[in-house]
Amino acid sequence: MSTEPSSNARRARYARSQYRAQSHDAGHATEGDHPDDESGRAHHDLAPRGPASLVNTQEGLSELVSHLRQAGRFGYDSEFIGELTYTPKLCVIQVASAARVALIDPLVPGLELREFWELVADTAVEKIVHAGQQDIEPVFRNIGKPAANIFDTQIATGFIGMAYPVALGKLVQELVGVRLGKALTFSHWDQRPLSPMQLRYAADDVRYLPALRQEIGKRLEQTGHAAWAKAESEALCEPSQYLFNPKTYYQRVRGATSLPPQGLAVLRELTIWRDQIARKHDVPPRAYLKDEILLDLSRTPIKSVDRLGKVRGLPRPVEHESGADLVAATLRGLATPTKDLPASRTFEPSPVERFRVDALWAAAQVLCSGRSIDAALVTSRNEIGEFYRAVTSGEDLKSLNLSQGWRREALGEPLAKLMCGETRLGMRWADGRLSVLPE
Repeated sequence: MSTEPSSNARRARYARSQYRAQSHDAGHATEGDHPDDESGRAHHDLAPRGPASLVNTQEGLSELVSHLRQAGRFGYDSEFIGELTYTPKLCVIQVASAARVALIDPLVPGLELREFWELVADTAVEKIVHAGQQDIEPVFRNIGKPAANIFDTQIATGFIGMAYPVALGKLVQELVGVRLGKALTFSHWDQRPLSPMQLRYAADDVRYLPALRQEIGKRLEQTGHAAWAKAESEALCEPSQYLFNPKTYYQRVRGATSLPPQGLAVLRELTIWRDQIARKHDVPPRAYLKDEILLDLSRTPIKSVDRLGKVRGLPRPVEHESGADLVAATLRGLATPTKDLPASRTFEPSPVERFRVDALWAAAQVLCSGRSIDAALVTSRNEIGEFYRAVTSGEDLKSLNLSQGWRREALGEPLAKLMCGETRLGMRWADGRLSVLPE
């Protein structure tokens, strides 16, 4: 069977490419909107000055890796294009120690990056990232080892009385006093040569990470949350986050929790089918067929190809090229034995239960805020609903997210004690912040 992209995939690629081109042009149209004058900018001892060096030879990469390993800690970021292919196309790697900032060009023919990936997997060297999940993913994919010793500045700010999530630019301005220019997220990072503007922005994405690490570290020591921030950052290294698991991936589809067990079985088979065909056509799975359509097909299963034309939003090329396989996946889901059906998490609370869950969610937010932690980093209202139902029904809490790791100590245990009447909450507003008082 041909592995050429389907006409639907080609059309989608073209549309996304056009969007990136428009964003690229718009970003470069404001090239003068960047604070170039170093003399007029705040400085930090851990922020290297000057332009980034370009690394495009094996010898240069080896020398850089040696420098970063000796430094013991460095900022790391990457620029990639993820909307066109199944595996994101890595275009630029940015690194910064306290002494230098460098840009690695992974598109140079023959440049072998293994020694850099080995460095990111080295437990003895700390890598500082900002919202770095997608930057960490290539490590396991390329060398079969997980990244290690990661410190994510976006995650860490959620433990020091700051909002989570927070953009890098706002964080740098808040803690280092430097205003970064407009981000170039959707620039043509695969074009060569890179423009002076691209080089400048790519460098600034890592230039201040060592400085942020120091400033955040001071505040983490004050709040006593350094170990929690480190644990949550290093959770990004878990390889299971980056692998397609056919048994569980369907749970990532937004709205899946609203389906009954048989609907979940259908959704599971459809996500497996979609991943396989997306790999074949080398397109992102959600670009080939949106999650919302999979959800509709699971809620109202289609058992014959001739009825696919009635499915709203289903691209006609997908119907014509893969309709039979789509229906076959649906029928496999419907034929799942009862004992093998996924457990449904559907629960429709009564008005009283909804009100009480809202109240518990408010208490959770108070408990988190009183400890200088952003509640959005710890849990969600849906998880609080699950927690409420488990406690009130006498179920075992061990499997819940709030009973795992640092979350159990930070919120799970205090919340359970509050619900069981073992403790009360007292609050005080002083020095511009909320404090929770033990009673």
